Amino acid sequence: MRAAFALVRASWLSASSYRLNMLISLVGVSAAVVPIYFVANALQGTMANAIKHEGHQYFGFLLLGTVVFSFLPIAINSLPTTIASSIGNGTLEAVLGTPTKLPVLLAGMTGYGFFFTAVRALLTMVAGALLGAAISVTQLPAAALILVLIVLSYIPFGLLAAASVLAFRTASPLGRGVLILSGLLGGVYYPTHVIPSWLKAFSAFIPLTYGLRALRRVLLDRVPLTAVASDVGMLTLFTVALLAIGIAAFAWALRYARQQGSLSHY
Repeated sequence: MRAAFALVRASWLSASSYRLNMLISLVGVSAAVVPIYFVANALQGTMANAIKHEGHQYFGFLLLGTVVFSFLPIAINSLPTTIASSIGNGTLEAVLGTPTKLPVLLAGMTGYGFFFTAVRALLTMVAGALLGAAISVTQLPAAALILVLIVLSYIPFGLLAAASVLAFRTASPLGRGVLILSGLLGGVYYPTHVIPSWLKAFSAFIPLTYGLRALRRVLLDRVPLTAVASDVGMLTLFTVALLAIGIAAFAWALRYARQQGSLSHY
C-alpha cells in the first residue's frame, strides 16, 4: 500500500500548493450547512410524518443525504477522469508498466479525491451538529461501515466509465445517469416511500436507497446495526454484484487497449 499512499501524497502536495483555493473550499462547505439548516427547519412540520421512520428531524435527514451524495461523483467520475488525463499526457502506460499491482495503482490515483471529500464531509457533519443535528456519535463506527459500502457500490460505475475511456476514448453517459437517478430516487432529499408509485419501483434498484435508509436509522434513530440488517444486506449484494461487473469490464478494456497499443494515444 506504500505506492498508493505515495500517489495520494503527491496529489495532496499538488493541491495544497493552492492554499487559498483549498481554504475557500473547506470554509465554503461548512457555510453551506446554514441554508440547509434554515430550509430544513422551515419544512420540518411538513416532513415530520414522512420521515418518522428515518430520524424525525428533517435537518439531520437532509444533512446526511447531502453529505453521502457528495461521495458519489467522486466514486463515479474520479477514475475515468484520471485515466483520461493519464492517457492524454502519456503517463498511463508508464505507470501501468511498474511492478505495483493494478488495484493499488487505481487506489492511489483516486485516493486523494476520497480523502478530501471525507474531510469536507466531516466538517459538514461537525457544523451540522453545532446547529443541532441529532447525530449519535456513539453510532459513528456502524455509520462508517455503511458509508464504505455505499461508496463501494458506486465505484463499479466508475470502473465502467473508465473502461469506456480505455476502449473507446470517451466516457460513458452511464455515470451521469446514475447520479441523476440516485439524486431523484435514492432518498437524498425525501424518503423513497413518498415517490409516486409508478416511479417508486425504480428506487429498489438504486443502492443509495438502502444505504441512506440504514445510515439515517443508525445515526438519527440510534438503532443497532442488526436492526438495519436487511438494508445492509441488500446494499452488500449490490456491491458484490456490481463490483464483479465493473472489474470484469475494466479488465477487458485494459486488455483491449494494450492489444491495440493505444494506452498512450488519446
